[in-house]
Amino acid sequence: MSLEEDILIENYLKEALSESEEKDFSERMSNDDSFREKVIFEKQLFETLNESDWSFIENTNSEELKTLDSVFKSDDVKKTKEAISMAYEKYSSSKKKTLKLSYIAAASVAILIAVYSLFYTTNYSPNELYAVYIQPNELHSNISRGEESKIKDLAIGETYFNDKNYSKALPVFVKVLPENKNNASIYLYIAISQIELSKYNEAKATLDNLINSDLIDAEKGYWYKSLLFVKSNQLQEAKEQLKFVIKNSYFKHKEAKELLSKLDN
Repeated sequence: MSLEEDILIENYLKEALSESEEKDFSERMSNDDSFREKVIFEKQLFETLNESDWSFIENTNSEELKTLDSVFKSDDVKKTKEAISMAYEKYSSSKKKTLKLSYIAAASVAILIAVYSLFYTTNYSPNELYAVYIQPNELHSNISRGEESKIKDLAIGETYFNDKNYSKALPVFVKVLPENKNNASIYLYIAISQIELSKYNEAKATLDNLINSDLIDAEKGYWYKSLLFVKSNQLQEAKEQLKFVIKNSYFKHKEAKELLSKLDN
């Protein structure tokens, strides 16, 4: 399971998805059997880890709890969960389709041990923080009408982008931008592709163009600009940008608080 899927399922279980995200999530659950099985399994783990299981951290402060949240997304815990998922897939492919409580309990203990061991020692690199917060799956071009060739180009660009083939996605979106300057998502597709290709100055220029536009979603540029600074290891600039997002309650201001706290640790 990819990091994006892991975060998506986690937010679903925490009831942290927006209405549109929850709708997309439900549709994927209906159409993707493999994804649905993973969600069910994660839900069983989530429900097994009830409040009593977290007594070992009940006296921690809010900053430590934020750190714990980041630990769940760390590579070591992710690997533990992936190992459990692989074991589950082998188990579910057998004739026995009922997941035993003992199996769930064992899996839960494995994750708890990993979390406990990492709680005070996990330090995230800028690249890891960027990977956690970028969530490119949130982008949608929202274009369904127009010339067939334009729609086709956008579909091709989105396919490349979703496959993380940014070197091919970028020229496609650059090509369609002049006739789609009223679509903030195109700017963001371009900027994220540029960031992923380490074209940081170009990405900054793209985001500044979005920010300086009169589009409703222009404020999204500030959040992605902060992620650009994180990815390029310009941490002081990232902090200043995040503070600006928080101060103005712009797009992703809650996530901005979380990220800022991690950068300050």
